[in-house]
Amino acid sequence: MKISSLIDIIEGELINSPSISFIYNIKTNAKKVNEGDLYIAKNPNDLALAIKNGAFAIIYDFYTPILDKEIAWIQVKSYKDALIKIFRFKLSTLDLEAYSCNTITYDLLTIYKNRSFKFISSNLENSIKIIENIKDNDILFSCDENLLSKIYPKFSDFNNTSFMITNVITHSMFESTFNFNNKLFSKVKISSLYLKEFVEVYNFCKEDFDITKLKNFNNMKALFLDKNCNVSEYGKSDKFLLAQKDYSLVNNEIDFIRKNYSYAKIIYISSINIPDFKGELFVINNVKNLQNFLKTKSFNCAYLISYDFEKVEKTLTKPPLQYSLF
Repeated sequence: MKISSLIDIIEGELINSPSISFIYNIKTNAKKVNEGDLYIAKNPNDLALAIKNGAFAIIYDFYTPILDKEIAWIQVKSYKDALIKIFRFKLSTLDLEAYSCNTITYDLLTIYKNRSFKFISSNLENSIKIIENIKDNDILFSCDENLLSKIYPKFSDFNNTSFMITNVITHSMFESTFNFNNKLFSKVKISSLYLKEFVEVYNFCKEDFDITKLKNFNNMKALFLDKNCNVSEYGKSDKFLLAQKDYSLVNNEIDFIRKNYSYAKIIYISSINIPDFKGELFVINNVKNLQNFLKTKSFNCAYLISYDFEKVEKTLTKPPLQYSLF
């Protein structure tokens, strides 16, 4: 892209008269800058490294002296707004499908993604490579509707369609049987809390849908524990835990658990303090301390708040025995 075109797109001010006139890729990490890249700076401390690595242009929103007169120095009011404008320009040249969706749908879609699915996170810096490689007829998804409206306003709401789900049988909080589109789904390992999102994604993906991939869906997914609080075989214990990192989902999940598992002993554990939490809450800051704590408590269900499921599973999985010839 020409420097002059970039300046028009982001409504920036060229502070100097550089000898170069074009840039290649966009980087926000100075360590990953290559020769010819545009570097979007978040603070002045990384400017020298970006220049050393070969940046041809710098976009910045703070005061700094010009460290290299040969490259372009472009000042903007907000580097985040500049990045949004770059994304919007790039996407405006393409013919795309775009959808906003809730976080559960987003998680399911990332499991069932194909080559045409492109996912934009709330942090645009994490989506730069996606935008650089996106092409006509790709399908764009984001669970940040406000952001999507800024970068590609021609989007639809993925969750606005109603589907008929019948004969729902809840075998447990994390396993369901139901009918959809004249098809029986028997003992699917997904909570009935999230059946609506499941059928929406199933209907969208159609023949590309592989139900076994649900093993990678971690919302309301149980980890069964043995007497030493190590992860055990599914369903082989009356003690299990659920972990939810996304705080926006916590209240609905807790209400669902309390409604459907009221007869059991439930404990609540959080990695952070939560003011006005309804019920007794244990705060365990470090996941490494979780297992020893669980051993001291009597419970059937431990609901973990602000914990990453995969980190919990890794921490509580007993390492395999190491056999020796001696």
